[in-house]
Amino acid sequence: MGNVITTRALYSVGSWAFYGVPLEVMVRELNIKFKLAIQTKGGIGVRSLKHIFRRMDANGNKALDVSEFEQALGAFGLFPKKVELQALMKYYDLNKDGSISYEEFLTGLRDEMNERRRNMVMKAFASLDRDQSGVITVSDIQNIYDVSQNPDFLESRLSKEQILENFLNQFDGARGNNDGQITMDEFMDYYTDVSCSISSDEYFVQMMESAWQCPEDDSDKAAQQAVSYLCKEVRSRLLTASRNGDDVLIKKCYNDFDTNGSGSLTIDEVTNMVAKL
Repeated sequence: MGNVITTRALYSVGSWAFYGVPLEVMVRELNIKFKLAIQTKGGIGVRSLKHIFRRMDANGNKALDVSEFEQALGAFGLFPKKVELQALMKYYDLNKDGSISYEEFLTGLRDEMNERRRNMVMKAFASLDRDQSGVITVSDIQNIYDVSQNPDFLESRLSKEQILENFLNQFDGARGNNDGQITMDEFMDYYTDVSCSISSDEYFVQMMESAWQCPEDDSDKAAQQAVSYLCKEVRSRLLTASRNGDDVLIKKCYNDFDTNGSGSLTIDEVTNMVAKL
């Protein structure tokens, strides 16, 4: 068969040693060289990677086969041995179809998040996982994600639950399964991809805090400052919504937020109120 690499051969590569060095170590080092070469020739942001991927995809089928991937590596000055190429293909090809999609390409090139970013992602996940089941489901977010203005909901194309499931499925990456729920691994994978295009730790943390109302600093002083700011904002926006304090409109606002009609606001109802305001 010469130098032809079959799909079967591609996935027979194991974790054995090659000249005394574990193959997975060689793959990791080769991948690091690949990333450094890409950074040198135009960055590793999401947009630049998409352009690079298209250039590598010689036949235009939106996937890289073994030959295209080998040529792509060569274009960046990397000429791996056949066994290394097989192992690197296996590392990138997550769905085992013998080719590399753009999403798989992006996943293979991304850098892992540093400790600060990982901690922020884990904190956001914990705040969303309200029943502490280890999985974020529709029931966890149904009181904090407002679908009332969603066009599909307004025109009865999708139910509230379907819209919430679609929202959760957005966090499924190449390893996700679109099952309407989010595991910690899926959440971490999603934000690892996002992290690739954000160079500043401060900006990443601020983005997470803003998106999920989850402060990085849990100290009493920080919490008091956050509460004070929120109270001022809520008061200001309620006054605006009620035309500067009209009693009838204030009562209507309260009743709108008291979704279970109990006469008092639960923590979920307060969360929903803040999100809407």
